[in-house]
Amino acid sequence: RMDDEVGTFIHIMGSELKTQEPAACSNGTSFSIKNLFFNVPARRKFLKGNTAELKHIIYEIQRIALPNPEIRFSLFHNNVPLYELPKTNYRKRVVDVFGKNINHSLVPVAEKTSLVNIHGFVGQPKYALKTVGEQFFFVNGRFMRHPYFHKAVMQAYEKLLPPETFPSYFLFLETDPADIDINVHPTKTEIKFENEGAIWQIIHAAVRESLGKHKDRKS
Repeated sequence: RMDDEVGTFIHIMGSELKTQEPAACSNGTSFSIKNLFFNVPARRKFLKGNTAELKHIIYEIQRIALPNPEIRFSLFHNNVPLYELPKTNYRKRVVDVFGKNINHSLVPVAEKTSLVNIHGFVGQPKYALKTVGEQFFFVNGRFMRHPYFHKAVMQAYEKLLPPETFPSYFLFLETDPADIDINVHPTKTEIKFENEGAIWQIIHAAVRESLGKHKDRKS
């Protein structure tokens, strides 16, 4: 806790608690992970190469860091810093994660309705990438995969994108927790919405409007 004078050091090995004791430390939480699945050879066998697994870790950090810009994050790999993300706002957090070159591409999105509030950013069509990877949906601060809502965004870009490219988007949805089900998939990343059709229309219209406003300002 923030008001505690000391923190707690916990050492877990092979799912067994080895040590739990008070420790002097700075505010926040630090995890040090070594020899993952050393005692579960079948699970370890299905791990991919170091580069591929590191990409998975980075992606997980992105999923947590993007919706929580008020929290500072650091990620080290083999004692080399990969991310040093200070406390900031949503736009700056996107830039800190994906690089300063993305800043001039971001178009703000903001829409408030009785069903859902949406804020975030979409990328200008001319900066769309040949590969996927910069498409993020969040609901109530939780990362989610949602192919149906993805189509709402893609259709908002209809006739705007260069051939075979994918726009960046970072969209944060806020809705009544009673209107969503997070338990439809073991990973908790596939979310079911009670009013999916209506929210699809809201997302599509919000993105389309933001892109249109940006185009009008540039013309």
